[in-house]
Amino acid sequence: MKIDANLKIDVLDGVYKPAEDSYLLIKAIEVEGKEKALDMGCGTGIVALHLAKYGCDVTAADVNEKAIENTKINAEKNGFKIRCVKSNLFSNIKEKFDLIVFNPPYLPTKNENIAWDGGKGGVEIIKEFLKQARNHLNKNGKIYMVMSSLTDIKTLKEDFKNIYDFKEVAKEKFFFEKLCAFVINPKSG
Repeated sequence: MKIDANLKIDVLDGVYKPAEDSYLLIKAIEVEGKEKALDMGCGTGIVALHLAKYGCDVTAADVNEKAIENTKINAEKNGFKIRCVKSNLFSNIKEKFDLIVFNPPYLPTKNENIAWDGGKGGVEIIKEFLKQARNHLNKNGKIYMVMSSLTDIKTLKEDFKNIYDFKEVAKEKFFFEKLCAFVINPKSG
């Protein structure tokens, strides 16, 4: 998708402000425009807004109540109808989707901000997400996710090699890390 600089985005206190990872993820996503999409960890709703702009039927979820409020405000401000759900990963998500996008907490930190604290190796939240995500994908559904070169991507791919195929579809280098966007497809069978 192309970034729409005309979208109006407010950022409430305590909500992850869209940054390079958010924009890389948006640019990596390919949509036809009629998909049923889930924006997991929606934050301000910037990814959800882009999905809605491209014609997707969008649900946005976040564990942070402020993020849900923020996404609702931004959806209304931009004239989009987005279903918002407070959910710890899939705890309150029952349906299936054609597309699930996730800008997860991927940094290898502990007891920091939940927006970026991915725990040991930066993969604790991602592993839990991937364990559950397959059950929420429609046939031929896919996942788009962004991670950092600081994330233990090698271990993650190894742990899920029999369940998912990981394909890097975009990357951007910064002075302290490289951000990578992946499309993740469940293996058949």
